[in-house]
Amino acid sequence: MTAEGDWRAARHQKGADSVKEVLGPKAEDSLATLGELGDRIIETIYGDIYQRPGLTLKERQIATLCMLMALGGKDRQVKVHMRAGLRVGITEDELRELVIQLAAYAGFPAAINAQAQLNEVLAEESA
Repeated sequence: MTAEGDWRAARHQKGADSVKEVLGPKAEDSLATLGELGDRIIETIYGDIYQRPGLTLKERQIATLCMLMALGGKDRQVKVHMRAGLRVGITEDELRELVIQLAAYAGFPAAINAQAQLNEVLAEESA
């Protein structure tokens, strides 16, 4: 294997470990269905960005959720990252506060959608 191949394999492994910690044990298999795109997500987002110092996993999830909720139209990803947020220590009350904060800066329609997604996630988690 080349030096670049070794580096990429190490980055992929670090990313795969991070994906499991943040998104759960089945996430890597789910990302694998995306082919090379899934590999790039694992390597770049979770192997590089999530490995940086300066923010905790909880803080990264808060930032990710705020951006996804404000963008709109990312319903599936919002729910994935709400579950991930719960996994890394964001409380249900903190998720509710993020939705209220969202209303102030992204508008009530975005907050209504986010609240509906949060309701679904919490119902699924308690089932």
